[in-house]
Amino acid sequence: MNRFDVIILAAGKAERMKSEKPKVLHEIMGKPMIGYVIERAKELATDNITVVVGFGREKIIPFISLYNVNFTVQTEQKGTGHAVLCAEDSLKGEDLLILYGDVPLMDTSTLLDFIEFYNKKRTITFMTTSVEDPSGYGRVIMEGEYIKAIIEDAEATQTQREVKEINTGICIIPAEHLSLLKEIKNNNKKGEYYLTDICHVAGEKGMDVKGFHYPVASYVLGINSRRELLEANIIMRDRINLFHMQNGVTLLDRNIYIESDVKIQRDTVIYPDSYIMGNSRIGGHVIIGPNSIIKDSTIHNNVVLRGFVHLEGVEIKEGEVLEVFEKRKS
Repeated sequence: MNRFDVIILAAGKAERMKSEKPKVLHEIMGKPMIGYVIERAKELATDNITVVVGFGREKIIPFISLYNVNFTVQTEQKGTGHAVLCAEDSLKGEDLLILYGDVPLMDTSTLLDFIEFYNKKRTITFMTTSVEDPSGYGRVIMEGEYIKAIIEDAEATQTQREVKEINTGICIIPAEHLSLLKEIKNNNKKGEYYLTDICHVAGEKGMDVKGFHYPVASYVLGINSRRELLEANIIMRDRINLFHMQNGVTLLDRNIYIESDVKIQRDTVIYPDSYIMGNSRIGGHVIIGPNSIIKDSTIHNNVVLRGFVHLEGVEIKEGEVLEVFEKRKS
């Protein structure tokens, strides 16, 4: 496994969310979306992860501190290229992997495939995808796997806006090419330093830039609206439920809500309209009846919940039976 310096960009304001909460703290199945991104980065066995914060940093920093990662502040919103350079002092000379705090659905296998592609090319590499409506995204102009240019939406011509291959923002920059970041200019309509302009800088020096196409756009693009937040929750719910079923848990309906940090042992049966949240731990051979709400609780083996129960912060001993409408709190 390569060793990477990892920078996670999380400084943006995200006006389309219509929220006073920083975008990266909006929850996907009970967890702020940036939590998923940090977890995926940690699975790469890297020990140097830096989160670039800006808007709402006083709320973001306490959360990311739970993960024992570094942070740096982008005090002015001068673009993604500028944001990366704000974390320059945290770099340790490894190749640089750049991720985004609002992309919670990207799984580890996708990152590993991206890294494998990069290892074969050993040059600046961006992850791309395609969408039917590319409005708002940087268009990727390609020849085969070579990126000739990435044109930000505000700068694109009408012809370029018809291109459906877009930039996800996720990229790897070899350590020996990091100096190119300082050559990016801000001579564009927004006066920002676009990370994507490293393609232009590299091209002027005769360097190749490669594109790794990922086919499922929703897994590798940021969450920018409440509708996209809803869709991401549905995708993650189904992913979590499938994980538990593959590990021996029976779910009797799709309408079962299990948050990401819940642990459930095999041969447990969960009835419809149940919600299991927080750091709950469910043993084996448990029956969870319909319309049950379980939060931050421990349920030992062979427990029966008849249904319509509400448990919060409690421990249920092995073999206990809870009747309908029973409620317990710590």
